[in-house]
Amino acid sequence: MSSIVVPSASIVLSVVASAPTPSESAAAPSKNGGSVQTSSSPSSDEILVYWLNIALLCVLALFFLARLPRAFGRFSRLSEWTKGIFLKIGSSPLRYTPQQPPSGRVHHHRPDMTMADESSAQSHTFVAHDVNDKGGKVRISRRSDPPMHVPALSSLFHPFSKLFSYPVIPGLSIGKFIIKIVYLIGVVVVTFLDDGNPFSHPSRVGLISASQVPVAIALGTKNNLVGMLLGMGYEKLNFLHRWVGIITFATGNIHALYYFYKWTIEGSLNENFQEPFVRWGLIGLIGLEILYFTSLGFFRHRAYNFFLSAHIIGIFLLLIGICFHFNTCVKYVVIGIVIYSLDHLIRIAKTRITTARILTVPELGLTRVELPMVRAGWRAGQHIRLRVLSMEMGWYGWSVAHPFTVANASRAGYYPSDNGFSTQREMRVLAEGPYGGYGDMVFASYSSAMLVAGGSGVTFALSQAEELVQAVHAGKSAIKFIELVWITQDAGSLAPLVPAFSALIEVMAPVPGVVLNISVFYSRASAKAIEKSAAERVAAFAPALSVHPGRPALPKTLVKFARLTAALQRTRGVAIGVCGPIELVEDVRRAARVIDGELRSACGGVELHEEVFGW
Repeated sequence: MSSIVVPSASIVLSVVASAPTPSESAAAPSKNGGSVQTSSSPSSDEILVYWLNIALLCVLALFFLARLPRAFGRFSRLSEWTKGIFLKIGSSPLRYTPQQPPSGRVHHHRPDMTMADESSAQSHTFVAHDVNDKGGKVRISRRSDPPMHVPALSSLFHPFSKLFSYPVIPGLSIGKFIIKIVYLIGVVVVTFLDDGNPFSHPSRVGLISASQVPVAIALGTKNNLVGMLLGMGYEKLNFLHRWVGIITFATGNIHALYYFYKWTIEGSLNENFQEPFVRWGLIGLIGLEILYFTSLGFFRHRAYNFFLSAHIIGIFLLLIGICFHFNTCVKYVVIGIVIYSLDHLIRIAKTRITTARILTVPELGLTRVELPMVRAGWRAGQHIRLRVLSMEMGWYGWSVAHPFTVANASRAGYYPSDNGFSTQREMRVLAEGPYGGYGDMVFASYSSAMLVAGGSGVTFALSQAEELVQAVHAGKSAIKFIELVWITQDAGSLAPLVPAFSALIEVMAPVPGVVLNISVFYSRASAKAIEKSAAERVAAFAPALSVHPGRPALPKTLVKFARLTAALQRTRGVAIGVCGPIELVEDVRRAARVIDGELRSACGGVELHEEVFGW
């Protein structure tokens, strides 16, 4: 299960002075019992804000055009047009065939059997036998029809693109930082353009803030319109959504505080607060403050349900307040509401009511959810949001969605047994999704794939490995090497996943020319601890499953993997997928930068997809 970052809200208040300057006269309010009227012709401030929004749309269009070649490569297959959009319910549940591999002999691991660098000479590999869910032989297509491969811009413009991957702070790369700075510069330029001054002419910053209502909502919805155009999940745009929130919070407060200060100096604060449009503005300001402060990491990480409730209350107060405060704001709010409503209509269309088997996995410290009736509809690496239809969750808790990463590929035939799992029960659930995933990156189009996972991030890697195995057997993959590296703390974590790992290895064994290796690293275990633990006996179930103490040497592992790929007659590049805490993601990113330009060209490029734990 991977955590989902829930975006912070960002919409803005616009408070208007009762005594405008000449430059504000076109946008000045007239007191009419609560609503504020504007002149029929737009003011210079409205025109400037209009062109700011046009500029934002132009930037979005440029990113969309840059994405088109990869989108064409992905959607050149008709099957991709329906994958990863809606979950598909089957007429009968899948049967989970218990997998009971016989115990096998312990074989000492040879360094050349896996691409993962060993931290100790005491690592071991074991042998086991497994079956697929149908109990029959694995069918391998003789027809080879790999998907179209379109390199990412990061590969085409390397080493220049390498600079954008360096972190400014953990979780914020130079590339993301530049996007945020460019956005800020655009807002500042429009604020001061044409003799504008937020400290003497605050109505413009109020209009700027109000104009970002649809921008903030579009960046924060689950069915993200911007993400659809750019080929990425909503969670990848959270950094920009939060940045819009910070800017609109700042400009909205500058706008309001100017008048509070002015009215206080004039001694007319109480008099102005008798005006209905000012009261509505204050209501909107309160909503804005609620949205911003309860969206800070302190509340979001420690009290998510509180954050979510405050979000709903804050947005309601803000939208109502600014609508009755200043008529010019209404059009921005209406556009935002349309986007928000469309998102929720799509959510309803993507929701399925089904029965779930819920099991605890104490060794991994997570919950495993099986949806037997949900047969297909997702892509590897995607997640769904579950609501448990039971009052045991509380009068409010049942309505809260919980994100779960899908741990197997769509229509996969490899299912682990119940061994190793503790408490289980069946419950009715609302399954909404799928969301997220690799976007336009098609792993099956590369020559090799390395999947790095930390802790519960192994579910992300498992689904991608299963999807690659499916593509290889169907003859729809260019993959020659698959390496799965899992880093976990507890030596007992491997036991529940051995059936899934061994099933993958078993079905790949008869495929000529394709190699699958799985390496498990116990970050807090010594070589002696592995020798004495049950992990050694459990790991005996697969010839390509190796167990190591300590942490992997990721730079050396990736360089070796890239050289192996470069030795192929025809290379299509190396795809790297990583899921785990921010520290692991940064380690993989640094390791990828170690690969020099010559080796990158020889192997066809190195491209990275990241999934980071966090809210």
